[in-house]
Amino acid sequence: MKFAKALCLTSLILLANGEIGLANAKDKLTNPPTWQSSELQNHKLVGKIWSKEKNDFITPDELINSLSKKRFVLLGEIHDNPDHHTLQAGIINALINTQSQKPALVIEMIKVDQMQRLNSYRNQTGSKAKHLGTALQWKQNGWPEWNIYLPIGEQIFTHKLEVFPGHTTRIMIDHLIKSDMSILPEKAKKVFKLDVELEEPLSKALSEDIRVAHCDRLPDRVIPPMTLVQRFRDAWMADVMIQASYDKDDKRRQAILIAGNGHTRTDRGAPWYLNLREGKDKSLTVQFAETTSKATTVKDLAQKSPAGDIAADFIWVTPTIKRGDPCASLPDFGKKN
Repeated sequence: MKFAKALCLTSLILLANGEIGLANAKDKLTNPPTWQSSELQNHKLVGKIWSKEKNDFITPDELINSLSKKRFVLLGEIHDNPDHHTLQAGIINALINTQSQKPALVIEMIKVDQMQRLNSYRNQTGSKAKHLGTALQWKQNGWPEWNIYLPIGEQIFTHKLEVFPGHTTRIMIDHLIKSDMSILPEKAKKVFKLDVELEEPLSKALSEDIRVAHCDRLPDRVIPPMTLVQRFRDAWMADVMIQASYDKDDKRRQAILIAGNGHTRTDRGAPWYLNLREGKDKSLTVQFAETTSKATTVKDLAQKSPAGDIAADFIWVTPTIKRGDPCASLPDFGKKN
């Protein structure tokens, strides 16, 4: 598979710019007929799609029209919300019908070392999307139940989409944490654009997000290396998207990323690295956001840059799933030591 190039960081090359043309969509994109998330289904923002460019709400048709023209499409999510995956699958299906060739799919939850399992299972006679999670040991890798990701799996099998891993290996992450990125060759850092520093407000905000995400239980010494790992993962996803946007004959195609909202931020996530490497206006990001009882506008729900700008091109609002205290089961990670 072409992705094998990524296993040798020093051999990666920059690829050319370009966009993909629009054809007529056959299938209409809509909200689910029934929301699976139980909380706040009747909130006034639920089901609405907000456009940053228009600073207003748009229709699903308008969304697909915009996305279909871009080489890179990033679909953010809250991992355990099933409605997010249903809507992602709907976008993938709609985009397939606008392209001259099938898009490639990059999935954060799939690691490089799972690709052999993925391809082996797909090549088996009678293989089905519903069993792909078992083949990939999905739950054992810490992700929510495969059945909520099944709509995406159905798109993979129905349309025979080529899939690329959006996650490096656990070993690589461990080495990065211990080495402060010195494990990466200088050429790889330049190609990945990891030699470009984030502006200080963005860097501080990233560190703070990591601290908050771990319920303020991380030792201070751990936050800087975890910040570097987050940057590497964003840059990795951008790199895989660039590779995926060429088929085996080096013909241009659309690449679609499935990843958590944090990785799809336009101010510092994978889109930021795509812009550095491929030029601006080649990508668009859709983030799925859960509403809250106090939200009155989309800005109340969206991720924002330190300057207060919404860090996505589109926000699609969904109901919220009922969760317990996310910090209840987390250890202190040595914070007290």
